[in-house]
Amino acid sequence: MNDWLVGLADECGRMALDFLREGFEVKTKPDGSPVTTADLAIDRLIHEEIRGRYPNDCVLSEEAPDDPDRMRAERVWIADPIDGTAHFANKRDGFSTLIALCVNGVATESVAHFPVLGLTLYAELSSGAFVNRRRVRISPHYGDGAKIAAHAPRFAKLHTAPAHYNNNAIAVFKTVAGEIDGCVATTTPSTGEHDYAWASCAVESAGGKLTDLSGAPLRYNKAVRSMPPVLVCSNGFVHDGLLARANAIEERNRA
Repeated sequence: MNDWLVGLADECGRMALDFLREGFEVKTKPDGSPVTTADLAIDRLIHEEIRGRYPNDCVLSEEAPDDPDRMRAERVWIADPIDGTAHFANKRDGFSTLIALCVNGVATESVAHFPVLGLTLYAELSSGAFVNRRRVRISPHYGDGAKIAAHAPRFAKLHTAPAHYNNNAIAVFKTVAGEIDGCVATTTPSTGEHDYAWASCAVESAGGKLTDLSGAPLRYNKAVRSMPPVLVCSNGFVHDGLLARANAIEERNRA
């Protein structure tokens, strides 16, 4: 386990909690999404720490200007200082810090830290996935009765999970930890690689799959940082069936 990366995520979480206690400002970005002074401070910390340890690597973050050098880089760190800024701004508990290392477009190592929930998910393709240093794996369920999280209205009939998480990062986390069998996530124009690079690594490290609706795995550090409109995450055993059901719904909506 990469103690440095886990420690960086923990420090980001402590900083976020400090801002919750001491106060922060909220502004609106050009795309209409919120950003806080906490997002920007944590973004600076992530850049400083990565560049101090890996000076030849590039950093791609939601809250920083794009670095054109990343397109020529083999190693790129993709980060979201506070995923779920709206949750953070409203003092709800589902926000997190997400960081992933991508090597030649493949997410190979990642951390997702949920400071209020006290949960840290570390993953590495070569060693597996760990929640608070305890190894986790996807569920072994296959066949009927799968527990699926789906919150977008058009996919509501797919939702069979025991709760509505209303947060894609939490739904992915639950899948990685084996608490549910999968989830269907929809994205928006502001959704970017920073939202899902960690997830690809975590899901695959735990033995599952995260793909677009065609079943293709996700790759990162692309010139266009947006994500496919629908993503399907699962334990792998129910993936093909979940893809078929999600695609059928999309086809009916287009008809």
